[in-house]
Amino acid sequence: PQEQQAMIGVGRRNMLINGDMKVSQRGNYTGATTAASDAYFLDRWKVDRNGTATMEHTTSHDIPGSPAICKAIKLVQTVTGNNYLGIRQKIEDPTQYVGRTFTYSGWVRSNTPNARIECFVHGTNQGAIGPNHSGNGEWEFLSFTWTMSGIPSNNWFVDVFIDSGAYGNVTITAGDYFEATMLQLEEGKVATPFEHRSYGEELALCQRYYQLFEAAACHASSTTAVEFTYQWNTEMRAAPSVSASAALIVERHNITTYTQSSAAVSATQTTPIAAKFTLPNLSGLTAGNAYSYIGNHSSSGHIELNAEI
Repeated sequence: PQEQQAMIGVGRRNMLINGDMKVSQRGNYTGATTAASDAYFLDRWKVDRNGTATMEHTTSHDIPGSPAICKAIKLVQTVTGNNYLGIRQKIEDPTQYVGRTFTYSGWVRSNTPNARIECFVHGTNQGAIGPNHSGNGEWEFLSFTWTMSGIPSNNWFVDVFIDSGAYGNVTITAGDYFEATMLQLEEGKVATPFEHRSYGEELALCQRYYQLFEAAACHASSTTAVEFTYQWNTEMRAAPSVSASAALIVERHNITTYTQSSAAVSATQTTPIAAKFTLPNLSGLTAGNAYSYIGNHSSSGHIELNAEI
């Protein structure tokens, strides 16, 4: 497959975004952190678990056949029970893929033979369960091929899971874990070598669904609020929801700073391209004066834009 790929000069192949787990706009998860269910962890990858687990962004993996030192997602079960533990990525606009054949592949490391890769379409009862990991604690390459039939009525998603297949009832022991990286979904019947894209290109793909910003020129609309307009770094999938991760700061002439009493932000005229923002909960401003919104680096404060599927 690698020789054929080089000969015909194929273009972009991997339908997944951040398959090598290098983009993490939401935070620096270098240690074990409690895994919140149904919440995004690394960009485009959502944790899906029933039970208690930790998650971690691990680094320095020398994967066989890879030209780069890879990062990975690691999830560890912390309580024994009948649970499932995994990550998933939803594919946008699945109706265009009906009748086409795909191969899903990736590198997985686990200490349990219940770890596997899976592919499912909500609303059609369609799905495919890939091969299991041997459970020997070593990196293994897993892949399978599947043809989508019928018209999806909901989201198509691909998974890496510890379970007995399709949320089966299997006991997951405390300490069971999996790590995953270089996950690839491509059209065709053969798994080709992982498509390594630059960090800048991968980040732009991620920003279609989620991005943050920490700087903008603004003006005081009153003594307690500032207003400004902002255009996104990348056009987003849809008009995003807007939130503040922590109390934000505005600054006057690089001299005086003003911090919100509590985190808050609102947006109007929101589109996939831009919006008008108001930052309230400030005090001591002079209405009509110019200020700068500068986030809040000491507490990881920034404005988040979310257009996830």
